[in-house]
Amino acid sequence: MRRVLMLTLLLASGRETAAQYGFVSGMLRNRFEVQYGYRVPPDTNSVPQVLMQQRTRLNGGFVSDRWQAYVSLQDVRTWGDQVLQSQKATFGLHEGWVQFNIKKNFMIKSGRQELLYDNNRLIGHTDWNMQARTFDALKLRWNPAPTWTVDLVGSYNQDRQRLFGNFYETANPKTMDLLWVNRSYRDSLRNYSWSVLVLGDGWQTPDTTGVYMRWTPGTYLRYNQGKFTIVLEAYLQRGKTRAISQSGNLVKDSFEVVKAYMFSINPSFSMAKNLVFTAGIDWLSGSNALDSTQRGITRMFNNQFGNNHPFYGKIDLFFNLPADTRNGGLIDAYAQLSHHYRGWNIMLAYHYFSLNGIVEDAEFRGQPLDKPLGSEVDLWVTKNITPEINLNSGFCVYFPTRSMEFVKSSQFSQLGGPTVTAFYYYLMLTVQPTFFTSKK
Repeated sequence: MRRVLMLTLLLASGRETAAQYGFVSGMLRNRFEVQYGYRVPPDTNSVPQVLMQQRTRLNGGFVSDRWQAYVSLQDVRTWGDQVLQSQKATFGLHEGWVQFNIKKNFMIKSGRQELLYDNNRLIGHTDWNMQARTFDALKLRWNPAPTWTVDLVGSYNQDRQRLFGNFYETANPKTMDLLWVNRSYRDSLRNYSWSVLVLGDGWQTPDTTGVYMRWTPGTYLRYNQGKFTIVLEAYLQRGKTRAISQSGNLVKDSFEVVKAYMFSINPSFSMAKNLVFTAGIDWLSGSNALDSTQRGITRMFNNQFGNNHPFYGKIDLFFNLPADTRNGGLIDAYAQLSHHYRGWNIMLAYHYFSLNGIVEDAEFRGQPLDKPLGSEVDLWVTKNITPEINLNSGFCVYFPTRSMEFVKSSQFSQLGGPTVTAFYYYLMLTVQPTFFTSKK
């Protein structure tokens, strides 16, 4: 650890003649939580859980005219999860990459890095999770014009050095490939960002000889003019993907043909000074579990690498699709009010959730489960106390239906009993200090 810190300080000190700026920074995020139905609806025997989660990061990097480098070490823990005086290793590499600017409008970036595109619905860093998500990848970026950006990302994974063969046993994609073309424009009257994205993720075939690819092409548009803003998204999903059973678990060494789609319509309007009203619908296709002609085919849209927490309710009952709906898809109709007052951002949101496809009823075999899954009300506030310190706190309530109790239960113990209202409270403080900077 001492060697890493010393190396980072040396890099930041500007001894490299090309270096113009170096830094050492950190992050400490503590989140106090009271969970009673977070991720899984409670039953009449459930007891609330109280816990404190913590993320600690040490970051270092530098920037020159031609190249950049960045290293981020991370420790994630729940308070009390480690035996005192034990030697359990906890720090890991969150990011570690180098970027070289080949020309003014063309660069290459290699290493472990976050991939953030558009609103992060299809691929993102899932920053709400303390662990977050990064990818080992190579990225090429080209800016053919000031308003255009083209990214090409590729990766090829091995779980260890085998000397012979390429069989990959880790539960990650064998390969992750992405093409992103974006045009952004802004003037005094309007601004917009329009993108075309193609995401390909490949999974090791059971016979070890190749890779099954799943492709997700689509488009994203965010347009703003005056008091009106609208966000439109649409994606298709084709190829082959890992099979997920009716119980929501991966089926070992089994794949399905995927024929899925999703779209989202999200308009917002500034009703008054510092008050914005947003409404919309997210529509994720789902399978029909009672249609025997669809065996070997899934119609469940899976945004496996996206950030679901900002979209499908803060209590995260739909954090892991398609398992969280048993391949049934999801319809989310929502409305939100956002108010800014003296540095405080106050948000109130309502969600109504429903299955899109057909899920079999566990009590009445051969019958479809009712589609309504329930509703959720979220209230949360954020404030930057100082430039380095951010406060984020919220309270969420979920009113489940019988169908929701089924799709989120592993043993169906709640069936036949009353549904129980879930709630979730959190208080999160994020501190991001800069320990050292150097300019040359």
